[in-house]
Amino acid sequence: MKYVITGATGHLGGKVTEELLGLVPKEQVTLGVRRPEKATVFREQNINIEKMDYYSFEEQAAAFYGADVVLYIPSITHPAEQRIKEFQTSVEAAEQAGVKKFMFIGFTADHWNNPFHMSPFFGYAVRRIAMSRMAGTIIRNGVYADPLVAYTEELVRTKRLPYPAGRGAISFISRRDLARAIAAAAAAPGRREGIYTLTGIQAYTMDELCELLSNITGERIRYEPMEVQEFARTYDDGSGFGSVNASLYEAASLGLMGEVTSDVERLTGKPPEMLRSYLERHLS
Repeated sequence: MKYVITGATGHLGGKVTEELLGLVPKEQVTLGVRRPEKATVFREQNINIEKMDYYSFEEQAAAFYGADVVLYIPSITHPAEQRIKEFQTSVEAAEQAGVKKFMFIGFTADHWNNPFHMSPFFGYAVRRIAMSRMAGTIIRNGVYADPLVAYTEELVRTKRLPYPAGRGAISFISRRDLARAIAAAAAAPGRREGIYTLTGIQAYTMDELCELLSNITGERIRYEPMEVQEFARTYDDGSGFGSVNASLYEAASLGLMGEVTSDVERLTGKPPEMLRSYLERHLS
């Protein structure tokens, strides 16, 4: 077997790599990275590293050649149109290289009516895989819990949660739990095809999230949402990503980000960590 992981040094990709190496021999794993110098920790373990730019057909086709399974972790490029172009190149390279199974690591924002600015990409990706002759597996990730840890310092200081999510709920899950489930789906032959929605075991309204964070930190945090445009301006770093984040919470306000499934436990035999436990461990 040959497994190729794209974006293998990213926040999620690095964890997926670690988890997969615990399930299959390292000789079967190839890591595709844009900057090989960032993969030193894996190179020291004698893991095969291939330079791979999402826009380079040649680099990807070379890395994908002979692969039984490709785990495609998208870049964080925006707007969606640019990410679609990257994906087109990657899929065409995989088809040319004769890849047998293509695992797309997506997001639970692929609904036809989802206002999240990256939703067009996630919708396109699953349709493009469907028209390919490669076997496909779609992974729909829930919202990362990890950023909440760093963000809590600001919430404690301001005593306010400003997400423009209205009464909508969000299901959070840690990258580590995601990585465990993704690696399990890749390594188990009978589980590679189909759609898996990887979420926490509970969706939280913003009032419930405030109560949880208040209990953990000992500071009273209230839910006082900003308007979508205000949130976008406040959290824009000059790249335009503030509006992308704002559109995610707008999707939550429409009830589109609160999916809860048991797919993590189905894949790994173990439920994902509760958000309370995760935050308590990291905030302590």
